[in-house]
Amino acid sequence: MSSFFESSNLELGYGNQVVISNLKISLEASKNYEIIGKNGSGKTTLLMCISNNFIGNIFNSDIKRINNSLIEIGAVSSLIPKLSLIENINYFLYKQNLKQDLIDKILTKYELINFKGDLIEDFSSGMTKRSEIAIADLKNPDVLCIDEPKVYLDENGIQLLLELLKKRESDGNSSILSSQESINSLISIERTIDLND
Repeated sequence: MSSFFESSNLELGYGNQVVISNLKISLEASKNYEIIGKNGSGKTTLLMCISNNFIGNIFNSDIKRINNSLIEIGAVSSLIPKLSLIENINYFLYKQNLKQDLIDKILTKYELINFKGDLIEDFSSGMTKRSEIAIADLKNPDVLCIDEPKVYLDENGIQLLLELLKKRESDGNSSILSSQESINSLISIERTIDLND
């Protein structure tokens, strides 16, 4: 099984401050992972590095990654506030060539169909998170990374997320969840990366 992200000596930080030191990590396609750790342990930093969105410093690290489709749902939304939900979908999924009825079906599933013409800046945090999850559902990437998956979601939103993660597992796609403790959202976890150690 090929690894989509691998390092035998991962060292990450900001400025001169090292947050993650000498971490051996190998993430395989079609496997699920979770990253756990207290505040400040480097969970978000590691997830951003895996997602290729890290803007800090990488120190003396040998990183190997393969080119695959990947989405990160981070602590800060990546959606464009001044665009409507449907404009964001068209922007982020422009290469997908999705049919409108499929988009409407997914937006109905996530209870967003009546808001597709509304600006993201007018959404609550929970609606924004649901929108990002709906886009991930539509794009169906090889790897889905989610930082603090349950934050901003109500009970129904959490259930929809769990259903998506279950579907991704049955389809053979990878999911990586980052939180303070295991949230027991994945049926099969290849490795728990505990940054408290």
